[in-house]
Amino acid sequence: MAILDDISKTLADKGKEAAQKAKDVAEIVQLKAQATSEKSKVKSLYAAIGQLYYKNHRDDTDSDYQSLVNEITETLAKVAELQEKARKLDGSVICPSCGAVIRKGNKYCGKCGTAAPEPEAEEDVTEEAEEDMAEALEDEEAAEEDTASVVEEAVEAAAEVAEEAADEVKSEVYGE
Repeated sequence: MAILDDISKTLADKGKEAAQKAKDVAEIVQLKAQATSEKSKVKSLYAAIGQLYYKNHRDDTDSDYQSLVNEITETLAKVAELQEKARKLDGSVICPSCGAVIRKGNKYCGKCGTAAPEPEAEEDVTEEAEEDMAEALEDEEAAEEDTASVVEEAVEAAAEVAEEAADEVKSEVYGE
């Protein structure tokens, strides 16, 4: 009976230790997620600086950054072209007032309330809408990568804790 009491006590102790380690891991994951959020904020600020620089210097010809400025201009043109093709296929239009996409069948812009133009009328995508779309795509990709990394680390940490607890219980029970 004493052996069973010892095993029960050992299991209870290890269970408490595992619970504490799980709490610690959860706190670590939370802190890492907060750090990831702050990193994302920094990336957004860097992007804002870059967008401001691009906006203010895209016509400079003597800049050290001219090749990057040209690449951004070409990429934004390609994004606008791809968006226009997608809009033609799905029947959406661009709001002439604010540049938001108005889905097929909507009579008014959901962002500013302006009446939607007819789908046949071709409207140019505003420069601001192009920049917003490119920024949104970058932010989404970065967030997906950061989230996957945090989840993977949490799973690995939890597996390590469980393995350590199992090893300790085996060692107590079997005297290994």
